[in-house]
Amino acid sequence: MAQHQAATAIAEPTHRYVEVEGLKLHYLDWGGDSDKHTFVLLHGGAAHVHWWDGVAPLLTPYGRVLALDFRGHGRSQWAGSGGYGPPAYQNDAQGLIESLGTRVILVGHSMGGAVAQWVAVTHPELLEALIIVDAPHGPPPLFRRLMWRWRRRSHGGVRPELRSADDIIKKFRLQPPQTNLTRLDVERLALQGAEQLPNGTWAFRFDPETRAWRKHGHKMTRPKIRQIKMPTLLLRGDQSALVSASHVAAMHRKIRGSVLKEIPRAFHHVPLDNPGDTAAAIIEFVEKLLPF
Repeated sequence: MAQHQAATAIAEPTHRYVEVEGLKLHYLDWGGDSDKHTFVLLHGGAAHVHWWDGVAPLLTPYGRVLALDFRGHGRSQWAGSGGYGPPAYQNDAQGLIESLGTRVILVGHSMGGAVAQWVAVTHPELLEALIIVDAPHGPPPLFRRLMWRWRRRSHGGVRPELRSADDIIKKFRLQPPQTNLTRLDVERLALQGAEQLPNGTWAFRFDPETRAWRKHGHKMTRPKIRQIKMPTLLLRGDQSALVSASHVAAMHRKIRGSVLKEIPRAFHHVPLDNPGDTAAAIIEFVEKLLPF
């Protein structure tokens, strides 16, 4: 496997787009043989496809690998006020999968893991397997939701414009902030999620209105994960402050036959903190439980 990883680590993805509900959604195609498997990777809230840059190329020997930008994130089109929230993101994921015409291994981190749970419950026919990465069953802990609510009020609904790329780097913060990334890694991630505007200023490729979906009456409810019958892998960062060991163990009990694994040296942002062990856990799961 090490030889495969070395060979694929330098792969460059292709930018592609799919239209879902009239919106142009961006995804990265890392290549790979779709006759083996097709992986669809979903990022968390306020993130983008490059959260998967360390994991995606390691999976290509096992199938085609795609990473989606949800609406209002990364290079995907904005939906505008009222067009966000879990049901909308579920439609994004389903729309991409349906456009592929094949069942997929759906991998979701954080908010993307919540979306993946809903897809698995409501449209199991679309999935070959489910992989949930440091995502709770239901809303995040109350203290975290209160913190995000404060941030939504303080930032408002207009995307800030900054003077330079250096200002983007200074303003960028991971949420939660704990990470094993180097300073240079964090700076690179910040710039991958930003753009220079025609007037010369810089801004994040992110619609601040994505944080305000609750004020439009949308709700986040718990999917009935006991209904999930497909092969399922639960991954948790061993130092995660967002998903506790007891919480993911409860999810493991509810999803019969699921596999639970902790990723070492990882906080909540598991694909960033330890991409090698994250990919290795996914590959081990695929090799043991899914036919080629």
